[in-house]
Formats: sequence, structure tokens, C-alpha cells
Amino acid sequence: MADYSIKRFSAYSNAELRGALRKFAASKNAAHVSSRAFSEATGIAEATVINHFGSWREFCAQAGLAPRYQRTVSHQILFENLERVWQQLGRQPRAKEMKQPLSSISISRYQKAFNEPWYRLCLQFLSWKSGAPVSEIEREAAAAPSSTQKPRGSRREVTLSLRYAILKRDRFRCVKCGASPATNPATQLHVDHVIAWANRGETILQNLQSLCSDCNLGKSNRHDG
Repeated sequence: MADYSIKRFSAYSNAELRGALRKFAASKNAAHVSSRAFSEATGIAEATVINHFGSWREFCAQAGLAPRYQRTVSHQILFENLERVWQQLGRQPRAKEMKQPLSSISISRYQKAFNEPWYRLCLQFLSWKSGAPVSEIEREAAAAPSSTQKPRGSRREVTLSLRYAILKRDRFRCVKCGASPATNPATQLHVDHVIAWANRGETILQNLQSLCSDCNLGKSNRHDG
């Protein structure tokens, strides 16, 4: 564990304390830091902070950080936090990983906001990022190969982690026309096989692309590279 403690025994200045908090928060890529996590990492007691700033809330405010999330957190804030965790891990986070220092928002807050299992919450996150309906993402993630097909090098289904990797690689926009949910909320991005699965195309990073619904429907099963 990195050592963020200040090696001295004389009194801390307010600037030193604020700097220690900002440095610790930056190392965790977190907008929110709990007093316990900060004290454990730096050796600076919460009582010391309160003596200087009056409260942990005021300390965080002066350092430019949020002392805690509000009782009601918007779905956008929850999704943005999930995206930060997803990117740090490089894969779909597990529910038990949604805690400090990796996540500044606990899994219990997600459960209260969505009242759904973690997998379905991740489906909603990908729907939010791509504009595609949850039902479509779920269907593609659970696609089963036909019993009449010969063995393939990959399975047909596009896992949630693979879907996010494709969308991120393509900057959450259609590779054909550039449409993006970020600029046009009506846009729906699909993760499409460049060489169609029906034409023996594999479900691998190199053979998948982000297409909007219009471009995807126009492509059908032909290979137009």
C-alpha cells in the first residue's frame, strides 16, 4: 500500500492536510474519500482533521472533494461511477467489488436505487451507454448456438464485458456514420459481427463493431467490411 503519511511530528498546517487528502483521492481516482480510509492510509487521525476544520465535511469541501453522496443519487451518477470502476478493472465489476477504494459508491446504494440483481443493473448501464434496449443486449448476451451448427472457435453470444470493450474502442459511436447516443439520444448502438455469424464469422474483438440501428439494419448479413 502506498504511504501517504507526512513524516513529521510538528503540527500540520491546513495546506498540508488538504494536500494529503487530494493526493490520496487522486491515487484512488475517487471524488469521495471516507475519514476511515484516509486515516488508515495516511496515519492522520480524524480528530486532527476536526481540530483544524471543525468537521470532515468542511475538510473535504476545502480540498475540493465531496464528503459523501446525497441520500438520493441520480442514475447517471451511479452509472458514471460504475463506468470508472469498469475501466479501472478492464472488465465487468463484480458486485462485491463495488466498495472503497475502488468504488466511491457502495453496492447497497445501487441496490436501493435499482432494486434489481447486479447483472441486470449492468445490462441497464450498457443500455445507458449504447442507447440499445436492455432486452436486445440481454438476448445477444444469452444467445445459444444451434445444435445443427459445427463447432466454432467462439460462442455466438456477446458478453457484457466484450460489448463494453467494443463500444469503448469505437468511442461509443457508429463506425459507419458516426452517430452517437451522446449527441443524439435517439441513437441505438448495436454490437455487430463484421463477418456475420451465419457466414462463419467469430465473436471476437477483431470481428465486432459498433453500428447504429440504421446502419446495422442496412448491413444485414452481408460482409461489407
